[in-house]
Amino acid sequence: MRAITIKSAWNGHSDCEGCSIRQSVLFADLVEADFALLHEQIDDLDYPSSAVIYHAGAHGDWLFTLRAGAIKLVRYSNDGNQRILRVLRPGDVCGLEALVRPGYDHTAITLAPTKICRIPRTLIERLNRETPRLQKPLFEHWYAALAEADAWLAELAAGHADVKTRVARLLLRLRTEEAPGRAIRLSLEDIGAILGVAPESASRALGLLRRSNLLTDADSRYHWRIDASGLAALLAAHDQEN
Repeated sequence: MRAITIKSAWNGHSDCEGCSIRQSVLFADLVEADFALLHEQIDDLDYPSSAVIYHAGAHGDWLFTLRAGAIKLVRYSNDGNQRILRVLRPGDVCGLEALVRPGYDHTAITLAPTKICRIPRTLIERLNRETPRLQKPLFEHWYAALAEADAWLAELAAGHADVKTRVARLLLRLRTEEAPGRAIRLSLEDIGAILGVAPESASRALGLLRRSNLLTDADSRYHWRIDASGLAALLAAHDQEN
């Protein structure tokens, strides 16, 4: 872990130029004067794959911005089965609920080696009180999180679409802006937990997409290479038929 002072990050002295205060997904609209009296630190964290960032119900002392990698937000049932509600990509924020309730709603687990900026909740609360410039990006990220959650439910939940079609939709949602031809690679168990299907069904669907050359292995164990236009055409044809 590397601790970064607000002033150091603002001035670009933190050795993480891509995640300085100026470019932060939450702080981009703020000005230097907003940070003049703040002394809290932002922690620059690196996590391996399958690491737990926070547990559901844990006290929400921090918000997190994702710089690289991927995170799944998980809710566990009483029998221990997991349901993956969303997958976060670089630029996303998690832990926003800590601003309005004492604990986190989900368990956050990395899907690949991940880089995160951990921001004290007290810093966000103080800035929110003292400058109206933070309120707009906060509301925007809250709305984006709700819209993404609604989209996952609408597009990926069980319905008339077959498993192959739903897997195709999932692959397109797992792209990042930096690499639209690559998708975050998930285990069969994780795909099943998102779509509500057995891992065997997920495996058969992936096999069908592979045989159609819509999905291949990438040069990274944490990504697939996808034919995005081909997947989109597959979904368009399905929607026309239905």
